[in-house]
Amino acid sequence: MAFGPLIDVPFIVGGFVLMAVYRKRLSSAILRIGIPAALLFALTAVPLIVIEEDIDCMPAWCNHVIVPPTLPFILFEVLVLGGLTLLLGVTSLFRVTAAFCVFGVGWELTVGGLVGAPVLVDLVLGPYVAVGYAFVSMLPIQVLLDARARGLKIV
Repeated sequence: MAFGPLIDVPFIVGGFVLMAVYRKRLSSAILRIGIPAALLFALTAVPLIVIEEDIDCMPAWCNHVIVPPTLPFILFEVLVLGGLTLLLGVTSLFRVTAAFCVFGVGWELTVGGLVGAPVLVDLVLGPYVAVGYAFVSMLPIQVLLDARARGLKIV
């Protein structure tokens, strides 16, 4: 953790709560920029990923670089999530976000930062990992859903 759990955890959890409450207003403001929604989607996801990974990424990597080395991988995951959201015609932000959180926790348990951790650590950190995945995906997906609902150009 970048600054320690007393600062980092409230920052991510608080940021997620604020995003959840103000997601429609934020999405509306982002869509007013006027460029294709797919580009806005990606441009919204990148800073959220950088913030989340700089806080939660392994200290050996992220404390030494501004842009975390995990950015391309997580951005790819979020882009696939956005593509699936559009392709499947999903309308529920919370279902998409919940599915991504389940995927994220599974990912971290099998090939990510929680591999080999004791079960108690997994149980304690699992919900926080889920919030981290929601933090990076909720607002970008809201941008896509709002753009589609308004009939705006996606690509």
